[in-house]
Amino acid sequence: MIILWSCLVLVLVHAVLPGSDLRRLGRLRWRHTWLVWLALADQVLVISVLPDSHGLSEAAHLGSYVLAGLFVLLNHRSAGTLVVGAGGLLNLTAIAANGGVMPASAAALRASGWHPSPGHFANSAVVPHPRLGFLGDVFATPPWLPVHSVFSVGDVIIVVGVALFLRETCRTPVPDHRVVRVHEAR
Repeated sequence: MIILWSCLVLVLVHAVLPGSDLRRLGRLRWRHTWLVWLALADQVLVISVLPDSHGLSEAAHLGSYVLAGLFVLLNHRSAGTLVVGAGGLLNLTAIAANGGVMPASAAALRASGWHPSPGHFANSAVVPHPRLGFLGDVFATPPWLPVHSVFSVGDVIIVVGVALFLRETCRTPVPDHRVVRVHEAR
C-alpha cells in the first residue's frame, strides 16, 4: 500500500514540476496490460477474499510477482522501468526464499501498528529463521503518516524506478538552439 501512496505523491509532484507534462503518460501504449490486472486481482484474492487458503495463498502471492515481472519485461521502455523490475525482483526473491511470505521485522511491524489476523494469510509477516531477511519488510512508515505500513528495500527501489520513469516519460524536450539544421547551414 505504501508503494501506491508514494507513487501517487510522485505523480502529483510531476504535475507541478516545470517542464513536466503528464499528458505524455496517456500517449504510452502498453502491451499485455492484462498481466497487471491479473496480478492485482491475485493480490486482492489472497489478501482480502481468501486469506485462509494457506499453501494456495503463498503460491498465488508468488505468482502475482511473476505476472508483474513479465509485464515489466514485455514493456521495458526506459531505465526507470528496469529499476521498477529490479525492485520487484528483490521482493520476489525474499518472498520465494521464505515460502511465499515476505519476511517482516517484528520491530517494523510494531512501529507500524499493523497486527495480522491470527490464522489468516499475511503477505508480510514475521517468519521463524527468515532467509534473506534484510530484503524483507524491515522499515516502517513514521507514525505521523496517515498510512501505517512496513516496506522493504525492493519497495524503495520500485518507487525510485517510478520516479525515474516519470522523469524520463513526462519531461518535455528543451529545444537546443545550438543545433544547426542541415538546410539552414547551406
